Amino acid sequence: MDDKKQIFQTATQKRWKTFQWSSRLLLFVVILMVPIFFITLKRGLKPELPILANNSRTGHSLENPVTPKDLSPEELKKFQGFDYFLRSKAKIDKLKKQPIVPKTTSEVRAAFYVDWDPQSLFSLQKNIDKLNMVIPEWFFIDPKTDLLRTEIDTAALKVMKKGKVKILPLINNINESLGEGEFDGDLIHRILHDKNKSERLINDIAKALKKYDLHGINIDFEEFKENSDEPIIAFQKALYEKLHPLGYLVSQDIMAGDDDFNIKALAKYNDYMFLMAYDEHYASSIPGEISGQKWIERIVDKTAKEVPSDKIILCFAGYGYDWQEKQEGETITYDQAIAIAKQHNAVIKFDNNTYNNSFNYTDSNGKKHEVDFEDAATNFNTIRFSDEYGLAGTALWRLGSEDQRLWSFYQRSLTSESLEKKPFDFEVMKRVNTRIESPAYIGDGEILNVIADPAPGKIDLEINTNETTITEQKYVELPTKYVISKFGNVNKQVILTFDDGPDPIHTPQILDILKREKVPAVFFVIGIQGEDNIPLLQRIYKEGHEIGNHTFTHPNIALVSPERAAKEMETTRLLIEAVTGKSTVLFRAPYNADAEPTTEAELKPIALSKAQNYYTVGESIDPNDWEKGVSADSVYIRTIKQYEANPDKGIILLHDAGGNREATVEALPRIIKYFKDRHVQFTTVAHLLGKTKDEIMPEAKGPFISLDNFIFDFGYWFGHFITATFWVAILLGFLRIALMATMAFIKKWKDHKYPPVYKSSEGVFPKVSIIVPAYNEEINAVKTIENLLGQDYPDFDIVFVDDGSKDKTFAMINEAFANDPKVKVNTKPNGGKASALNYGIALTQSEYVVCIDADTQLKTDAISQLMKGFRIQLKDNAEVGAIAGNVKVGNENTMLTKWQSIEYTTAQNFDRRAFDLINGITVVPGAIGAFKKEAIEKAGGFTTDTLAEDCDLTIRILRNDYHIINCIEAIAITEAPESLKEFMKQRFRWSYGIMQAFWKNRDACFNPRYKGLGMVALPNILLFQIVLPIFAPLADLVLILSLFWNYNDPDSLHKILIYYIAFMLVDMLVSVVAFIFEKEKLTKLFWLIPQRFVYRQLMYVILFRALRRAIKGESQSWGVLTRTGNVATVK
Repeated sequence: MDDKKQIFQTATQKRWKTFQWSSRLLLFVVILMVPIFFITLKRGLKPELPILANNSRTGHSLENPVTPKDLSPEELKKFQGFDYFLRSKAKIDKLKKQPIVPKTTSEVRAAFYVDWDPQSLFSLQKNIDKLNMVIPEWFFIDPKTDLLRTEIDTAALKVMKKGKVKILPLINNINESLGEGEFDGDLIHRILHDKNKSERLINDIAKALKKYDLHGINIDFEEFKENSDEPIIAFQKALYEKLHPLGYLVSQDIMAGDDDFNIKALAKYNDYMFLMAYDEHYASSIPGEISGQKWIERIVDKTAKEVPSDKIILCFAGYGYDWQEKQEGETITYDQAIAIAKQHNAVIKFDNNTYNNSFNYTDSNGKKHEVDFEDAATNFNTIRFSDEYGLAGTALWRLGSEDQRLWSFYQRSLTSESLEKKPFDFEVMKRVNTRIESPAYIGDGEILNVIADPAPGKIDLEINTNETTITEQKYVELPTKYVISKFGNVNKQVILTFDDGPDPIHTPQILDILKREKVPAVFFVIGIQGEDNIPLLQRIYKEGHEIGNHTFTHPNIALVSPERAAKEMETTRLLIEAVTGKSTVLFRAPYNADAEPTTEAELKPIALSKAQNYYTVGESIDPNDWEKGVSADSVYIRTIKQYEANPDKGIILLHDAGGNREATVEALPRIIKYFKDRHVQFTTVAHLLGKTKDEIMPEAKGPFISLDNFIFDFGYWFGHFITATFWVAILLGFLRIALMATMAFIKKWKDHKYPPVYKSSEGVFPKVSIIVPAYNEEINAVKTIENLLGQDYPDFDIVFVDDGSKDKTFAMINEAFANDPKVKVNTKPNGGKASALNYGIALTQSEYVVCIDADTQLKTDAISQLMKGFRIQLKDNAEVGAIAGNVKVGNENTMLTKWQSIEYTTAQNFDRRAFDLINGITVVPGAIGAFKKEAIEKAGGFTTDTLAEDCDLTIRILRNDYHIINCIEAIAITEAPESLKEFMKQRFRWSYGIMQAFWKNRDACFNPRYKGLGMVALPNILLFQIVLPIFAPLADLVLILSLFWNYNDPDSLHKILIYYIAFMLVDMLVSVVAFIFEKEKLTKLFWLIPQRFVYRQLMYVILFRALRRAIKGESQSWGVLTRTGNVATVK
């Protein structure tokens, strides 16, 4: 090679070192972002949860609570507790020395069922096999009509029927208009004193029992206003005489210590009397045990004097009371009692004098509380006493509120005889495995806080083995299930919440509406969406709205690992903190936003979010605006209907992203107008909880907030850059394909409509010299020369230039053609292809030269077709300086060569057709190109400062105002690389050479002086062969990531796929057109599909290698390819 420096070549390493250190510094900064991000993620500087206090008592104040009458000294002597009773009874039975007569029937094991607590149904379903009687609250008296009203829970009825238990629905005189659970004495008074109403009620009860195939009735009338007990007895007698002959059981509830009842008379007209042996202390009394053992013993003894023991069913408590100082007590379930104890680290005391449990605590408002409750230990002792006393049985008040340990013994008899035959294993009561489903709730509202997770319990028991009673109990580990405290009860208020955003289209529209209407909202953002739309996230906060966490990628939290769930929440929190400077304590789980979760899938996310210091914001109004094809009318109507069905609930769930949300945007102003017209206030979570916005979204803390902001900003801009690159690449690709196809069609149409006019040859055919440079081409050289000698052009010679080959190339050619006058065999020291071409051109005196590669064969008329082009008459007598031939692959024997063949047809040859229209052909191929020798000399000949000598010379000829045309009829068959290694070597030379040629002639790019070359051809090289391919891998990455990130967003997924498929189809359509133009077999296009997914990626590698070499500034030799000789002889 000569000593001329190549383009990009440099004598020093300054440029490469600068690039290395700059890229290393940039890479270091990017890599440094990763540990910083993960450190902040790991440290998890979570904001403190504001203390929510609406679980503070809002009931009636109680300055003068009732003090229940204690047992008198005489009664204390008489009633000394269950142990004393059992011990005394055993002695009496022993003294009698009479055999115990076994009972002919087993004890009644009953429970009350209510349909206003989901827990009641859960307990019924799980424990129906432990019961033989259920008393459901299903019958009521309408206070307006005084007629029977039934409210049958069909799900519960089905369970009871399947369990084959006796069903005795309870009827009461509750009037909800007087207050929740308030008994109406006037209501029952009207019925008792109106014979027609009384008879109508009794007949309706009989009809209802028959209709639903029930087994009897349970009367629970309270708060009588009668002057005597005669009306009550008369009604009970009439009821009994109506139902008993029909085979129905009649029962009645009697309160402990209620002297207003003539229970002796009523017992005649009842099969069972349910003695409510609880509420020794009650809501309006001073705090104390629910039912102490001695108190129970007293009321049972007193009742048994009036009512036969085998008619008495002893009702025991499965609940407790929470007394706040100077307030009425609030009824709580066993689970709630345990949860409160766990929440406040209270120690539960088991009173071995009363067999009741109690503890004290101070709430978040500093108010003192006393909690008394009954559990399975209390129940065991009570049932043990009842069975041994000889009562008919027991009844639990109520299903759903009890200690689950109860069911380990409730189905069996606890008489001494039974326990002696089959001792009870108390070990089952010492360990408690709690259920995940059926959570316990405390309070009301739609803001949820898990105060207890499911956890097994460990309880120590002390057993009196003589009397088989539990005398001591210690809660070592509290057994809990999910206990959820509910806050934020609305009062003529609603909250607008939007999930899944922010979205660049719909969120701004929603924000504009909210701003116009001056309405606040809560936006539960997905991290990925927030990262993609940082300015929108900032706008949401700046315009006064609250922001909540909706995870980073919208997974179903119940189905992912706890670690993944934590990272999903923490990453989104970091994003919110970095972007807004504020944190958040609000969370809503994807797919599970119900304000009353009941399943594990709904409960698990709430518990996991609490562990990350979040309150879960539920929803009670969900118009399902995410449904595909939903209309604005549907969104509006569903929202209003759900609100009107329950105005006590007010959190509305809408979506501002995740699909087409035009219906939501259209419905929103109407929804706002509806509530404003009815003076319903739009509020925020902070306001609903009685907190400030700064408490709900506190100041973000931590040393890396600014760095996190930089990281997320970098991600935002980088993500938008590569996304923009993707769409720009798609758009420019479309435009280029369209432009190339249009120009090719116009060129073809012009050639057809206005065939070229040729100058007359007058029988003179100018001599042409065919220059064949060769280096180590012993495999193909002889075959190539033999092929050339077969050309039909009248006057030509062949100048073969061996460029210092190290094989037998020169010797073989010299031996074969030394005596052929048309072949001039020459050799020279190795200097590269450009120098070999210049050497050969200098040896010829011909006016025209044709340059071909030594591995190429020509069709017989190729030279004639090329030389014909020089006679074309152009406008303004412009001269044709060069003619590009039509190169095709001759060795299509591998997939790689098939791909190259497609590329030659659809890219190189098709592009030359198009650029021929504007005189913008930038490469006269080295495999076959004809030149006017004068044009070569004027352009300075082939140069050695680029590896693409053909491209460089072609551009310089165009810059000298020559025309270069395309000759599709001049066909050359070349050998394409068959191995990947040889292919990469060849394409590196082409890519690097074209970059050199462009850089060398960059002053012509976008220069209108050079017309088609400057305004189209060179910009085409810059954009589509250098710039876009650099960013193309990022565009591919965007496509792949978009498919993953939008898997839960079908609309976006379809949009991306449609655009990409459309691009592919257009690309294939142009390929089909190119094949038709070239008269190629369309079946070859089958290989286009895998080519688009592999071939382009190989070109990325080649381009980056070329860029690296350009920056490094090292000299690059022309190199040599290994030939196979697999191209057949062309004729």
